[in-house]
Amino acid sequence: MQLIPVPARQAEVVADVDVCVAGGGPAGLGAALAAARRGATVCLLERHPFLGGNFTAASVGTICGLYVAEGDGFDYVTRGIAVEVDEALKASGAGNGPVPFKGTAVLLYVPWAAKRLFDHLVTEEARISLLLHALVSDVVVDGDRLEAVVVATKRGPQAVRARAFVDATGDADLVVHAGAPWTIGVPGARQFASMQFVMQHVDVGAVLAAGPNALTEAVAAHGAHLSRDSGALLPTFRPGEVIGAMTRVRGPDGGPLDVTDLAQATYGELEGRRLAEEAAAFLVEHLPGFAEAFLADTAPTLGVRETRRAVGRYVLSGADVAGLARFDDAVAAGAWPQEYHVSGRSTEYVSLPPGGFYQVPLSSLRPQDLENLFVAGRCISADHDALASTRVMAPSMALVHAAGLAAALAAQDALTVDALQGELREQKAFIG
Repeated sequence: MQLIPVPARQAEVVADVDVCVAGGGPAGLGAALAAARRGATVCLLERHPFLGGNFTAASVGTICGLYVAEGDGFDYVTRGIAVEVDEALKASGAGNGPVPFKGTAVLLYVPWAAKRLFDHLVTEEARISLLLHALVSDVVVDGDRLEAVVVATKRGPQAVRARAFVDATGDADLVVHAGAPWTIGVPGARQFASMQFVMQHVDVGAVLAAGPNALTEAVAAHGAHLSRDSGALLPTFRPGEVIGAMTRVRGPDGGPLDVTDLAQATYGELEGRRLAEEAAAFLVEHLPGFAEAFLADTAPTLGVRETRRAVGRYVLSGADVAGLARFDDAVAAGAWPQEYHVSGRSTEYVSLPPGGFYQVPLSSLRPQDLENLFVAGRCISADHDALASTRVMAPSMALVHAAGLAAALAAQDALTVDALQGELREQKAFIG
């Protein structure tokens, strides 16, 4: 490895706030809203030119983890901000759910509508200042506390100073730059990424009439060359438009990508678009309803499921998830199956007991060695098997609701478990 010295530089402080949230995906969005509604001034940093993360940039098309089976139907298991987003999308005609899936249910949504919804939610909250195109590049640490986050900009390094911070970057960027403990799964214990794509001029009625197993059967008969052995075709509520979720993006060695590595991230984006093009051609040739369809676009970026995560004061385990664990310092609940995109071409689901949910403790949102940093989203302190459930979007929004409130309380030297749990319940969050 060749090294070159980089001259020290001064970073202009562009914001000085109570809470700085790094990452504007569903995790960071929820944290910023929760902290601001608690009365904190907030600076929200996002590297893309829009909010939403996998919600929008990866065009996932479904919100997983909102619901738990109850009787003959479904009820919310993640509430608060997650339900606010769900109901806003449905009210605008851009969401439909609960749609039954694997013993639970999902919400189908339009990514464009989610992008604009997030614009409105943030800009209508006066206490939030939003900085897009802001890539976290470093942090400033003073003892056991973060003092500032440094972002790379066209004008060079700029800094945001705060009294408390939330790492919702997905890749634990603040944790890593601060030198706190973190981990990343080895191949076989790290999930593969995907590249969603959009098909237009689809005869959606013919697709639905072919039945729920048509894609799996077509791939089994004609698609041995495809990267997955099945997947999903998701109507967007726009006439003739469908999101294709049927790719598995591997690195050059066949293993999972580490998208914190520039070369691997570049390869993954190119490979993802190749796989999307391949899958789209397959649909046109072999699936009812696609004969006149065409590939309109791929998602702006890969859908990444697992990279770096914090090693916190408690590491949530797969056994905790499967065993419906309860914690005295619980701040969120989840009920999504353990969903694995790890080996071969298949996706494995391990369901939780019917109607059951697990709790996530505050101690899994607190990295070691840092008093004013909280983590949320897919970089919480959880092992590979716990992350298989917690990483999806609705649990992420529940976790960041807790992280944002915790950061706001910490900025005011008022954080206790009782205070946090009480305020979460007042804001209609469900913690069990």
